Amino acid sequence: MNSAHRRLREATGAAHARVDALFSRFDLARRDDYAGLLAAHAEALLPVEALLDRNGAGSITEDWPQRRRAGALQVDLDALGIAVDAADSAESLASDPAMAGMLYVLEGSRLGGRFLARSVPDSWPRAYLGSVQPAHMWPDLLEKLDALLYEPKSLELAVTAANQTFGRFEVAGTKWLAKVT
Repeated sequence: MNSAHRRLREATGAAHARVDALFSRFDLARRDDYAGLLAAHAEALLPVEALLDRNGAGSITEDWPQRRRAGALQVDLDALGIAVDAADSAESLASDPAMAGMLYVLEGSRLGGRFLARSVPDSWPRAYLGSVQPAHMWPDLLEKLDALLYEPKSLELAVTAANQTFGRFEVAGTKWLAKVT
């Protein structure tokens, strides 16, 4: 059995821990912090989703359109009256292994979002953090990653892209945390 997803988890563990620690500093019971967290996520997620769209993420997982969360994030930002300048990614091409690494991070963040949503007051919009998916979608993605990333070179490309994606969240989170504290 290939353990690409295990290697991704291990090789991105430090970046994941930094991002979790950073975003845990947002007090989601405070409107400004919640808006800042959403804005930071928009700055990181929107360009990555656009890159995945341009490069055909459906070749990795045919249910890519159902996995996208840009629309839900924009609904919440609009409801809070927050405008974000999420510049499109400078990258125009991404290989399948790189897209696999990006998908790993984006889909993993959905799981964390459900946990964060519990701290958000019920009266505030939660389309993004509360976006749920059928239980089979995460294990299905991991299975697809294991099948795609069977060569060491492909796996390392995915690891690099995953760490870069975590880096996008870290940069955006640091920027927005400074604005709300």
